[in-house]
Amino acid sequence: MSIILRAADSRDVPILVGADSHVESHELRRIIKSGRVTVCVMDDSVVGWLRWGLFWDEIPFMNLLFVMEPHRGKGLGTQMIQHWEHQQRAAGHRSVMTSTLASETAQHLYRRLGYVDRGCLLVPGEPLEIILGKSLSE
Repeated sequence: MSIILRAADSRDVPILVGADSHVESHELRRIIKSGRVTVCVMDDSVVGWLRWGLFWDEIPFMNLLFVMEPHRGKGLGTQMIQHWEHQQRAAGHRSVMTSTLASETAQHLYRRLGYVDRGCLLVPGEPLEIILGKSLSE
């Protein structure tokens, strides 16, 4: 089982546009072109991805971490996060952020990887959104 983590490119657009319903397709294409999507490829198939942006125009913020159902629980999410953190550290960033709903189990993954609660957001009709951050200088 060969795992490759790489920047998404034009060959990944069909699967990402079809599966990532959190952002409009034209915006997703722009994000891919900007180099802000990492794909996890296993045996020539995309099995997961990490999409990020900048919080306050300066702090890398992981907007989405997704691993396709049959591949969950195998450490792929951890590998993508660590790869992304390494890239952000190499780019000179001292910290990163993400968020997760209080109803999602991803919060446990983030905390296990050193993320700490930094606050929360209440959106009417939604579960609590937990904001997490991690220092990259440690």
